[in-house]
Order: sequence, then C-alpha cells, then structure tokens
Amino acid sequence: MSNFKRGMGEALVEKLGAEALFQSKLKIDIEEGKVFFAIRNGYGSFYVNGSSLFSYSNSGFTTHHKFGFVPSTVGKDYIAEADLKHMSVIEKFIDGYDAIKERATKYAGIEASGVSALYKFAPTLKNLDEQYFLVDTEVVFNAANDTENQESDDSRKTDRIDILLYDNHKRQLLFCEAKHFSNSELWAKSNSKPKVVSQLNKYNNQISSKTKSIISEYENTFAEYNQLMGTKLQSPLSVCKQCGLLIFGFDRNQMKRIKELLIADGSLLGYKHKLIGDILSNSRNTNTVKNIFTALR
Repeated sequence: MSNFKRGMGEALVEKLGAEALFQSKLKIDIEEGKVFFAIRNGYGSFYVNGSSLFSYSNSGFTTHHKFGFVPSTVGKDYIAEADLKHMSVIEKFIDGYDAIKERATKYAGIEASGVSALYKFAPTLKNLDEQYFLVDTEVVFNAANDTENQESDDSRKTDRIDILLYDNHKRQLLFCEAKHFSNSELWAKSNSKPKVVSQLNKYNNQISSKTKSIISEYENTFAEYNQLMGTKLQSPLSVCKQCGLLIFGFDRNQMKRIKELLIADGSLLGYKHKLIGDILSNSRNTNTVKNIFTALR
C-alpha cells in the first residue's frame, strides 16, 4: 500500500487564507460548527451536514453543479416559464453561498449527517483550551481513492474511516467508525460475525502498518490548520491501535436489541464501541467527544 499523505502545502494554504469566500463565509461557519474543514493530499475539503460543500485546490474552489448552479435573485418566489429567459446564474460562489450550502445539506447520507453533529468540536478560536477535538472525517488510507471531486467516484463509499478524534493534551489520535442503528453491516445471522467486524479488522491493520506516516502527515496537517484557523493543535505523538466503533440513531427499545444481539452474544467482543442514541442531542454536551474518546481509547 502506498504511503498515507496529508497536506496542502504552504503556497496553497496562503492562497486559501486570502480567499474572500474563506474569510467572510467558510471560516465563520467553521467557527460556528456549521461547516467542517479537512486537509487532504494537495487540496482542502469543506463539509456541511456530511455533504461535500466545496473543495479547494490550485484551481480554486469547486463544488458539484447541483449545488453551485444557483439563479441570481429573481425577486419573487414563483416564476412563470416566460421568466426563465430573463434569469441568470450567479457568477461567484460567494454571492450564492447560502443557497449552495442549503442545497448541499440535503444530499448527505444518514451516517455522514449524524457525524456532522460533532462539527462543533473541531478546533477553533472559541475552544482553544479544550482537550478533545474532531480533527478529520472520511479518512482514506488508499491514495488512489483520496482524490478531489470525490462525489463522482463510487469508491468513496468504501475504505473511509468516518471520524478522527484527537487528545491535544496527550497528543494522541483515535480513529472511529460510525454506524447508524439501521446499517445492515452491524447485523449478522446467528453464529456469524457482522460485516463491521471485518471492516474494523481491516482498519486496524491499516493503522498498524501506517502509524509512522499517520503521525508525520497529521503533524503537517495540524501546522497548516493552525495557520488557517489560528488554533493551537500540538503535533501528534501516538495513534490508538484500534479503530473504535460508534453506534448511534436508536431509541431505548433498540438499545436493548443492540445489547442482546451485538454485545451479549460476543459479536463485538474485543472491539471497543460506544453507544449514543440521539447523537444530535448528545452533541449539546460539551463532554461528548471526551466521552467517546475515553470509551474507545
């Protein structure tokens, strides 16, 4: 497997930092926990509600046409067919930012949308002194699958670890897979293991084989993120050996089923997991990421 790579490069970081769209829109939403920013290999990704809002590379900002093709102000809610010839589309993303963000919000999958409840725990100027952070999402170890404009690539649905958390005091990284209760990969026939177990095994092997690269690349990433956001992430020193499992999106009755079918029967024996029924409500607790991290470390 190729080496794990992260980092935009100094020139691209400086270019992004000077962009009006970043300064007046995206950075503010990142600080408010509405948008999440992740540094990739040679580009940056911005997410809203688990959906890819923008990518940023040497070519500038890009977004999917279904998000960015926004009409300029029409002046009324309903139009006639005859009005179409008088309409035009926005010429700059910054002019249609709110509409683009609203459209992107509607295209997220149930698990990515659930993870977005943790955006508020990304490092910002507002939480400089906190210990635990969300520092990455949709982490890909295979460089061939870690490309810009991922929306058109079916492979983006595989081999992507949903969450990367960070203990900024102990300087430790923790990968975590997130599964909604309804995901069939959690469930298996009697006397067999659910698919999520083999998925966790694969991730654990990748983490083990790439530990040095992971630490080195996130050292680069954190330095670039600090430059853009004014934060104080320390460079990582270690990575938790196991990828944890976060299960969410269930009620009390379904919690009983989880405990009976996944935990009591030993399906998840030896695999660290955390159960959170309503992840959105739970995220209002300022200790949410701390609780996840300490349970899965």
